[in-house]
Amino acid sequence: MERVRSVSRRAFLSFGMLLLGVLTGCATPGGSTVGPTTMQVAQQPYDPGQVLNVGVEVFDPGNTDEEALEEQHTSVEIRQAEVEFMPYHLKNTLEQSGFWGEVRVIPQDAGGMDVIVSAEVVSSNGEELALDVRVVDAQGYTWIDRVYRDRVDKENYEELRIGKTGPFQNIYNAIANDMAAVRRRMEPLDVTRLRRTTELLFAAELVPEAYGEYVRTTESGKRQVVRLPAEDDPLWVRVNRIESRNQVYYDALNTSYEPYYRQLWQPYSDWRRYNLVEQLSIREARREGIKQAAAGIVMIAAAILLEVNDVDDASTIRDVLVLGGSQVIINGVNISQRADIHRETLKELADSFGSEARTVRVELEGQTVELTGSVQEQMAQWRELLRRMHAERNDFPEDDGE
Repeated sequence: MERVRSVSRRAFLSFGMLLLGVLTGCATPGGSTVGPTTMQVAQQPYDPGQVLNVGVEVFDPGNTDEEALEEQHTSVEIRQAEVEFMPYHLKNTLEQSGFWGEVRVIPQDAGGMDVIVSAEVVSSNGEELALDVRVVDAQGYTWIDRVYRDRVDKENYEELRIGKTGPFQNIYNAIANDMAAVRRRMEPLDVTRLRRTTELLFAAELVPEAYGEYVRTTESGKRQVVRLPAEDDPLWVRVNRIESRNQVYYDALNTSYEPYYRQLWQPYSDWRRYNLVEQLSIREARREGIKQAAAGIVMIAAAILLEVNDVDDASTIRDVLVLGGSQVIINGVNISQRADIHRETLKELADSFGSEARTVRVELEGQTVELTGSVQEQMAQWRELLRRMHAERNDFPEDDGE
């Protein structure tokens, strides 16, 4: 009798562990789910003076703890590639909408654009994508602060078009539509003020001793242009020169992203498709394991009832039920362990998938400048170069009195 109870306790414990694995494996991040979304396209282009430029920052990878990424069936290497691939795809989507001027992928906190899009990857595994997106303009006004989430199936991978349609295109279309909705509500004077703020703010951040007094930040975090130089003022000419030179770097950076994005498209799509299939296999293995474990527990429970009720000649039946139920439970656990094998396959694939640092070459006034390292490091090198160039050529005053 004690042996039967011992086996039953182990059976119930195994069943509970399997059930817990199923429940925890189905956890999904928060945020509103995006349904089928068609991208809205501008009916006619804006006048040149009313065009706003958009900077899409390299995404934040989010929680890169090993256990957190394993829970999402991905790895650090995959996430490092995604945070550069995804913003470039969003850039392409925004360009196709026709509501914007220049759309560029930029380093985090780089500035120099009228509207900045930043995003943190909450979850990404080929089946589900969740992005915590924030869109803020140069004046400090928040356009969007929302988690976009979508879940796809194998059919979403059947008609992919490089640079245009990805499996999670609904999310990118939804972001583009939400941004376009804000843009359509802006008056021409609002656009003009925003563009002036962008130009002076970048100059003030790069050379605060020269342009710092032209822009102030309020207690609420909003940025305001305090005063504007005259259009023919030499100071305004210098501000425009700073802005145009900075765009040279952004152009070069995005030129380097284009081949990387295209080369990554197929292997990344294959990985996400494969990951989706693997996750479906994992869940199927778990479900089958639960079914077999439950059946085994029922058989052992029947044996316990026979023992408790002291049924005549029940010992043989009881032993058969106990042994058979235990074997069924073991089979269920083995099936569940197949999920771990699938997970290891994913990990091996992800570990072999990464991105190399790229050197960006910028043609600047007859010279070729090489920027190396991460995009953040490149941006720091570029800003220092601009500042040194302006100082050497007296492009900005060294004191506030000029």
